[in-house]
Amino acid sequence: MTQSSRWIYATTFLLAAAGFLLPFWPLSIAGVLIAALSGRWIFAVIIALLVDLAWGAPTGVLHFLYFPFTLLALAAAAARMWGGRYFLDKHPQEKL
Repeated sequence: MTQSSRWIYATTFLLAAAGFLLPFWPLSIAGVLIAALSGRWIFAVIIALLVDLAWGAPTGVLHFLYFPFTLLALAAAAARMWGGRYFLDKHPQEKL
């Protein structure tokens, strides 16, 4: 594990935990998004599941959406994979 990975894991977990402890859910969303968009999507899904279990089911019309943080983590991971495939140039261009 590299030093940058450790910082990402620690920052992600601290933001998600602070979002739950301070009852300010945008911090939890920021933690999940940082993990998912940095390429650690398995860790993002695990953190999102933990936050979903801690917050419980949403109220109101959103009660049909049982795992909103997990769905956010999966959508962000899919967006990163799709964006990396089509928008980030990883292959050098051929020159004549």
